[in-house]
Amino acid sequence: MRTHTILGLATAAALLPSCSALNFATKAEMSIAMDVDSVAISLDEWDWDEGFYYELEGYDQAEVSLNNTEEYHIVQVSKEGYFPATVPLFPTQRNPLKIVDAGLTAAGVAMMGRGLSEGAETDNAGLWAGLGFGLAFYNGLGLLAPPKRVYERAYDLPSLTPMPTCDNDTTNLLIEGFHMRIDSGMHSWAYYETMRDFDRNHDEYRRESDEAIELEYSNLDEDMAEVLILQGYQEDDAGSLFEKGNAVKIAGALTKVEEHRVAGVVRYDVSSEWWMHNAYDMETDTLSLASTSVWGPYDPTDGLDRELVSDALIHSMFDAISSPVILDSWVSESEWAAMWKKDWETIELTPVAPSEGKVARALPSVVTINASDGHGSGCIISEDGWIVTNHHVVGDTTLTYEVFFEDGTKLVAEIERWEPLFDLALIKVDTTGLVPFAIDLSEGIAVGDEVFAIGTPYDVELGATLTKGIISGKRKDGNRTLIQSDVSISPGNSGGALVDAQGTLIGIVNQKVFGLGVEGIGFAIPTHYLADGLGLDWDNPEPGSAD
Repeated sequence: MRTHTILGLATAAALLPSCSALNFATKAEMSIAMDVDSVAISLDEWDWDEGFYYELEGYDQAEVSLNNTEEYHIVQVSKEGYFPATVPLFPTQRNPLKIVDAGLTAAGVAMMGRGLSEGAETDNAGLWAGLGFGLAFYNGLGLLAPPKRVYERAYDLPSLTPMPTCDNDTTNLLIEGFHMRIDSGMHSWAYYETMRDFDRNHDEYRRESDEAIELEYSNLDEDMAEVLILQGYQEDDAGSLFEKGNAVKIAGALTKVEEHRVAGVVRYDVSSEWWMHNAYDMETDTLSLASTSVWGPYDPTDGLDRELVSDALIHSMFDAISSPVILDSWVSESEWAAMWKKDWETIELTPVAPSEGKVARALPSVVTINASDGHGSGCIISEDGWIVTNHHVVGDTTLTYEVFFEDGTKLVAEIERWEPLFDLALIKVDTTGLVPFAIDLSEGIAVGDEVFAIGTPYDVELGATLTKGIISGKRKDGNRTLIQSDVSISPGNSGGALVDAQGTLIGIVNQKVFGLGVEGIGFAIPTHYLADGLGLDWDNPEPGSAD
């Protein structure tokens, strides 16, 4: 009876796969000790629809199923208002069921030995040998099969660091732009076999890229803006069409990235520069900072991981906005403007009386300005060659530009001065006998008045195109007020004229709002900004009909 029992158990063991090979998952207890509640614990997941993402497992503590066949897992710890943290986990514990496999393998070998020793003397000798072989074979394979190591059963997760909060109700802090200016050799990566090797700085190899990465105005500032809004540094509508008030603006650039790759995860050490932004690109003190990202999955098919770069830069951003190097260099926009224009001499111009008759009389006063990357329009303000346009039309101030007149004449213009804050520029052609605009320098603009736009929409062959509409409103944009109209304007109209029914210049066309279903929303810079903006003076100007 005892022999049959042993044989039955041996048969069952021989026919089952290895115990350790079935150890697919470890139930692990995750806990975090913080003075605040509702700290989210999430585990990495991946599917074809969403790709990589984090799945919420619980708050403050959670029991998480870790797949022992996975090379790694990443646990994310997060709470609004705190810097997030991630913890890469690796299967570092020996699979405890390997002991069972080893014992069953040894038992199988013993059974084969008994069967062989009995030979043909007993009826059960062959059965002992066969079952022993099966037991040793299957469980011997189990000793070699994965998973050889499994995850731990408990993990203590790190506490989170709170993000700074704005303690000034009037502060409106904007990231004006963030750039990528990584020189050759400033993007490098190192590979480590284990996290222990990383901690000991014992890498398998290091490489660096010979290619530079240059990108002006990356979209990394969008992530920073979201955090600034949450922490009270920026108004919720700061990303709207118009600026609110006299915002404090900073800018930055990513200058160096070091990747640290451990198995299937990666972390970035980044260097960045920060400075106080001004519309005039006048030099200010620059602050150099270093920061580190959280750990994330490494994908060899991608370039730089945007989320990891952004995470590191958010740390740097908060260091920058609290640094005296940045804060002590802040001055108001009016102070920047005064410094920008301190050497300007006033340009005296002769006023032109408003004309009597049709608005078409103003067509010869508008020009087309041609550039290598497109074209814009301009407004003649003197008979001896002074022309006003938008700064963004002649953005490269080191160049000269071709100017086309209504009669087909083409002349070369030089940029004399520009005012980036108001998007105005003054250019000059070497000629006389031009037909300048009569200009209304008052601020008497009435909503509902009939207006016309004159410019070169879309193509240079469409010069001096005239369109009609009304003044729809006056919109405050930071420290300036714009004229809103429903006049039809297109790319190429920028820098052109907005005139009243007598052809008197009341505004410089500035921009149109583009978007699906958006029509009839355009803006112009009122002409009363020309005097202070470009250092112009009209001696006893005649009042315009828009008063």
